[in-house]
Parts: sequence; C-alpha cells; structure tokens
Amino acid sequence: MPECGTDMQASGSLTVDNNRCFACGTDNESGLKLRFTYGEDGRSAETLFVPDAVYQGWKDLVHGGILMTLMDETMAKAAVRGGLRVVTAEMTVKFKRPARVGATLICSARVEDIRKRLVYARSAIHSEDGTVVAEATGKLMIT
Repeated sequence: MPECGTDMQASGSLTVDNNRCFACGTDNESGLKLRFTYGEDGRSAETLFVPDAVYQGWKDLVHGGILMTLMDETMAKAAVRGGLRVVTAEMTVKFKRPARVGATLICSARVEDIRKRLVYARSAIHSEDGTVVAEATGKLMIT
C-alpha cells in the first residue's frame, strides 16, 4: 500500500508524495513526522504524537489546528492503507478537552463507508489515560 515516501502518482492523479507532507513527510524539517500503525482490516490507522511548545496556542496547550491535522492525516492514512488515493473534502471537529504540550496523544481513525468517490471516516484523539481530547468526522474525495 502507498505510504509517505512512495510515489502515489496515477494517471491524472493529484496525489504525488514527495516526502514533504507536513504531517508525515520525513523530508519536511518543520513537519510533525508522524508514523502510523494499521489495523489488519485495512480500514484503520493510529499514531502517537508528543507535541512540544512549538505547537502550542495558549500557554502549555496544543493549538487546535495541530489537533485537526493529526485527525485529518490519520483518516487519510486509514483510507490510503485500504488502497485509496484521497484528499480531504470536508471535516467536522468537536474539541472536548484541551491537550497539553508534552503529553502523549493517541490519534486513531477508521474508514466507515465508501460511496462513489467519497470515503467517510471518523477519528479521535485520546490522552494516555483514555480521556477524549477531540473527535472528527471526515469526507475524503478519491482522486
């Protein structure tokens, strides 16, 4: 399955991976450099992230945009693991609790349905103690 660092270009496809993705690219010095594990079903993905102060919004709290990026990328990785090439079309986020700088965040996602050119996915971020930090649903467009 295509992952960061592999050529995902198909005839006419928009999805070409040059390893510079902000979320997972190993060649992006400013990026998060996320690494993923996958469920055997080919429909789920998970990543761990420990944000440092460069990713904060308010003092000692992780910026909401970084949390959204974690969920967005994890949903996309769940779809890519299933052999799909996708870009995010729509994302709805519910922030439940602030995430602290320096705390381990666990982000998981699952593809729930595929209809025509849309992939429907769900993602959540939990703290190590299981507290839900944020949840998202997304529609990903197959390219």
